[in-house]
Amino acid sequence: MKTLALLSIGLFLPFQAVALEYRNLSLLYTDAPFTPAEAAGISLLTSLNAISGNPDGTFRPNRTVNRAEFMKIVLSSYPKIRVSSSDAGNCFRDVSRDDWFSPYVCLGKKRGMVSGYADGEFKPNQSVNYAEALKILGELYDYVAYSADDEQWYAGYVRAATYNKTALPMTLKYDRSLTRGQMARLAAAYRAHHDEELDTYRMSEKNLDLVITQEIAERAEQARSSAAASSESSSSAPVVVEDEFTMPATSHFLMIGSRELIASGFFQPRSERISIDNVTVKFRTEPKNIRTVYLVDAEGTRIAELKPDTYDNADLTWKAQGEYVQRYSVPAEGKELGIEAVLQDRSNGFAEELIAVKWMSIGVTATGGSNSYQLIAASSSYPAHQTVQARIAEVKNNMPPVVDLSTGENVLLGEVEVSGDYLEGAELRLNHMTFTITTRDGVQVSDFMLGAAHSVGKVQCSLGDSTRINCLNIPASVGMIENGSVILQLRGDMIVSDSVADPMLRIDLINPGSISTTINPGKIGDIRWSDGTGTYNWIELSSPIMQGSEWK
Repeated sequence: MKTLALLSIGLFLPFQAVALEYRNLSLLYTDAPFTPAEAAGISLLTSLNAISGNPDGTFRPNRTVNRAEFMKIVLSSYPKIRVSSSDAGNCFRDVSRDDWFSPYVCLGKKRGMVSGYADGEFKPNQSVNYAEALKILGELYDYVAYSADDEQWYAGYVRAATYNKTALPMTLKYDRSLTRGQMARLAAAYRAHHDEELDTYRMSEKNLDLVITQEIAERAEQARSSAAASSESSSSAPVVVEDEFTMPATSHFLMIGSRELIASGFFQPRSERISIDNVTVKFRTEPKNIRTVYLVDAEGTRIAELKPDTYDNADLTWKAQGEYVQRYSVPAEGKELGIEAVLQDRSNGFAEELIAVKWMSIGVTATGGSNSYQLIAASSSYPAHQTVQARIAEVKNNMPPVVDLSTGENVLLGEVEVSGDYLEGAELRLNHMTFTITTRDGVQVSDFMLGAAHSVGKVQCSLGDSTRINCLNIPASVGMIENGSVILQLRGDMIVSDSVADPMLRIDLINPGSISTTINPGKIGDIRWSDGTGTYNWIELSSPIMQGSEWK
């Protein structure tokens, strides 16, 4: 009976088991880049043609989404229904047949997703809050949701979303308006769960590139198996892995089991097009966490697979020659190439290892001739990297851009959301944080305390040099990042003088720090953290890490 009902409500489409696309389409929007989690949701909904951005080309993930927009997006991302103009109607007092959103709202009413307000209105321009969104999506995807008489009306939808793991992996009040970025993450999770790909989608929220890498690596492996079955030569053509490498290489945290660009350099032939015959890479120390090394170009083409040199007892040198080098030519004007490292999996990998290339070279032959010679990379980039089981992905200010300045005790001076990625079974914990405080005459702040929105735990912070708030030895109850993020709250006592014009206060996180090696002391950042086995004094973000609200 339910199927028959669906046939009369919109156009019901037979479900086809087609895998979802995982591509970084968020860069199509002019205000990109977004946070990794938002980029994953935005990309998935874009691939489904459920969203297309604003007329000016932006997406604006921090803007709230209204009820009409939300209905359009969730119905457009649902695989079994296609909304048509015939679904439009005068279904609420404030929804007429001619409104652009009428087909979506009226179809949602017919399906029991929305019922409107007591005054008979739908209020299409009102922001949709988290509870409303869970109800709409829960009804659309047929979640079983019951609320007891003594519970809030949305309690059943919250339980259903929690059970199916489609709720937002963050602390968010249910009466809080959803941002467009949060909306994208929520709608994408429901669709991914429907397609039995929620685990893959959650991985894409942490590292979309890793999901893309795995998918393309699987396709490449299938292609290699097919080629072997048809007795094709392994040197018939180079393998394109993916279009993702940004050169020159920069320092990264290398997640165990992932793949990263770890070095790059420009190779300039003498005067002619050349083909590559062999490759040599020398590391500064033995790379114990590396399983495989490839020479690649910016398009992701794997040109050569390198193996440890059996004649190097120190295991610093990796080489490729013969059948391990694909047919690949470098133009006379030269080309930038890089080194891709595939790291050991959890059973063999470990955190906190420093990895850095010392130099790399290629042996080449002039095309159409017999002139062979060796090329050392010019304009090379050999940054240091550090292996981890977790990493901090984003730090953002959760408060409004401008806040009213007034005298008070235990004032919430800043709310910071720290998000991160971590392998299953690993932990991600903040150990120390140093905030920069900027004030003008007339503002005094003291007795700083750092806590978390989910915990009663707190740590006393000290003011050093009148500009630095040091929160050291943060307890696990405050600093542990669970479910993808933690919301930290900095409080203090504030006195504002009435006699001073234009007083101001701002609290920022400025310095990300840099990696420390045997040849470079690095720089301790404002956030120091642990992945459960190692401790780290820098994060892979730009400066300033977070710009706080302006109190005035």
